[in-house]
Amino acid sequence: MFQTFRNQKRIWALLAMVLVIPAFVFIGINGYSRLNPDANAIAKVDGKGIQPEEFDQTKREYIENMRRQQQSGTIDTSIFDTPEANAAILQTIATKRALQAQLNHNFMNIGEADAIAYIKAAQIFQKDGKFSPELYENYLAARGKSDQQFVFELRTDLAREMLVNSVSHTVMMPKKTLELLNNILREEREVRTMSFDPASYMKDVKVTEQEMQKFYEDNKKQFQAPETIDIEYVVMSPKTMKITAQPSEDELKQFYEQNKAKYNETETRRASHILITPKLTEKDAAKADEEAKAKAQKLFEEVKAHPEKFAELAKSNSEDSGSAAHGGDLDYFAKGQMVEPFEKAVFAANKGDIVGPIKSEFGYHVIHVTDIHGARTKSFEEVKPEIIALWQNQQRQGLFAENADNFTNMVYEQSDSLAPVVEKFGLQLHKLDGVTAAGVPAGSDAAEFINKRVIEDLFAPDSLQDKRNTQATEVALNTLVSARVTKHIAAHLRTFAEVKDQIKDFLELRQASELAKKAGEEKLKQLRAKTDLAGFGKTLTVSRMDPKAQPIALVQAEMEVPAKSLPAFTGAQAADGTYFISYVEKNIMPKSDDEQYSELRASAIRAASQADELAYYDALKQLYHMEILKKEFDYHGPKALQ
Repeated sequence: MFQTFRNQKRIWALLAMVLVIPAFVFIGINGYSRLNPDANAIAKVDGKGIQPEEFDQTKREYIENMRRQQQSGTIDTSIFDTPEANAAILQTIATKRALQAQLNHNFMNIGEADAIAYIKAAQIFQKDGKFSPELYENYLAARGKSDQQFVFELRTDLAREMLVNSVSHTVMMPKKTLELLNNILREEREVRTMSFDPASYMKDVKVTEQEMQKFYEDNKKQFQAPETIDIEYVVMSPKTMKITAQPSEDELKQFYEQNKAKYNETETRRASHILITPKLTEKDAAKADEEAKAKAQKLFEEVKAHPEKFAELAKSNSEDSGSAAHGGDLDYFAKGQMVEPFEKAVFAANKGDIVGPIKSEFGYHVIHVTDIHGARTKSFEEVKPEIIALWQNQQRQGLFAENADNFTNMVYEQSDSLAPVVEKFGLQLHKLDGVTAAGVPAGSDAAEFINKRVIEDLFAPDSLQDKRNTQATEVALNTLVSARVTKHIAAHLRTFAEVKDQIKDFLELRQASELAKKAGEEKLKQLRAKTDLAGFGKTLTVSRMDPKAQPIALVQAEMEVPAKSLPAFTGAQAADGTYFISYVEKNIMPKSDDEQYSELRASAIRAASQADELAYYDALKQLYHMEILKKEFDYHGPKALQ
C-alpha cells in the first residue's frame, strides 16, 4: 500500500559498510612486483589477486563501521587481529569479488537514476520527513567521497543485492514441515506439579572434613586464582579538554551569515488521502480500473460536500492500511518523497483543498491538503545554541590536536607517575582493582578504555615490575589512554582454608539434591502404581512457547509424554537440584493462529534463505576459482564476519 511503501523505504545494510578510507596505491619496489601485480596477493578470485592493501582497507572499514554503530565510538580493535577475523575478512572480500564477477559475466547492472532515487529515499538522509542535502553532503565528507563516487559504488552494491536476492528470496518451505513445526510449538499440556526442594534435605546432610579435603585435592584447578593487578589510568580526548573562552556575539552571527544555507528548510506539506486500488481478482483489468475510479470519484464528491467526514471515510474505505488507521493522515513531506502524480496534485493545491481522484501506480487517491509549512531559513536565535556547541566542539578538537603529542611524550618521559599529565591537562585519575589478563568485564565503565592492547601493555614486564606508565594508546578515534600498575598479585593456588566454606556449600547442595531426587523418584514410582494427587499444585497450561516459569527440563519431560498415554506422571530434576513430579492431565491443540503461523513461516524462510545465501556465496567462489595464497589466512573456523 502507498503509506506502507513509503514507511518501509529503508537504508540497505550495505550503506553502513560503504567504503570510508581512500584506497592506497601500491607501487612495487622491484621489477618482479611491477611485472607481476599479484606477487604479494593474499588470494585470487576470477584470476585477479586480493592485495594486502585491499585487505587492510576492508579491516579498517569494519572497525570504523563498528565505531559508528556504538554511541561511545570506542571499540576493542584487537578483536580484528585474530586468525578467525582475518580469514572472515578475506572471505568477505572474496565473496564480493565473486559476486562482481557474476555480474560482469552476465552484464547485470543498476542504472544511475535508480541509485539516486534510492539515496533520496534512504532514512539516513532524511530530516523532518524529507531528503536532506546537508545530511548527504556531511555523510560524503565524513567518508572522503564525492557524490559521483558514492553513486557508482551504490550502483554496484545494489546490483549485488539484486543478484543475491534472486537466490535468497526464492526459498520455498514445505507446508507439511511448517505445519509440523507449528503444531510442536502450539501444543499445550495441562499439568499439576509437586516439588522436592534440596533445602528440605539439608538437615540430613553431613559433609566431613575428609570429604572436603579430598574434593580440594581432586579439583585444585578450580581453585587457581588468576594473576591480578590494581591499576590507575587517565583518558585524554576532546571531551576532556577544558575550554574557558566563549565566542562573541559577532563571531556567532558571522558564522550564521556565512552558513545560512545550512539552516534552510524546504517547503513541506501535510496531507491525508483515501486510496482505492483496482481489484486484483478482476479478470478484466480495464473494468477493475474503472470500478476503482468510480468509487474514488463517489468518495471525492462526498468529502467535497462534507470535509469533516474525511477521516471517518478514510478509516472505512482507504486501502492504504498504514494511513487509514489515522484517518488517512500521511504527516508532513517534501517534494521528492511521494510518487509524482500524487506530489504534483498536493503541491499545486492550497491549504484545505480536497482534490482527486488522482491516479498513481498504487491506485486512485482522494487527497485533502491539511497544512503547509513554507520554505524558510531558521533565525539566528533558533540556531544560536547549535552554533555555540559547534564552536566549543571545534575548540576542544583543536586543543586535543595541540596537546596529544605532549600527552604521549609526558606519559613516556615521566613514566613513574600519571600525576604530571593529570595536573597539566586537568584529567581525572581513574582507579580499577582486580584486573586480570582476560580484560575488564564488558559491563564495566572502564571497558571502553581498558581494551586488549592496554591490558597487554599493563601485563608487560616493565609495567608489572617497574610500575611504569603504559604508552599512550589510541583506544578510539581521538581518544588516548595511559595506565599504570599500582599493585600486582601473581597467579596462585588458593589455600584450602580460603575455599573451605565454598567447598562445604557445594558438597552439601550436591548431597541434598541427590536425596531430593531419590525421594522424588520413589514418590513417582508410587504414584504410577496408584494415583494420588494430594500435595500437587493447581493446574497450569504449559507449552514449549510458554513454560509458565517451569524449568526447561521439566517442560521437556511433560511434552515428551505421548498424548495417547495421558493422564500420566513424569519427573525431572532442575539445574538447581529441585526434583519435580508432574501430573500431565491432558493434551491441548489450540486453534491455529494465523499471525503466529505467518511469523513462524517468515522465520523459517529467513533461516533457509540465509543458508541458501551462504551456499550461493561458496558456489560462486568455487565457480570463479577462489584460491588462498597465504596459509595464515586459510582458517577453517566460523566465518563470523561474513
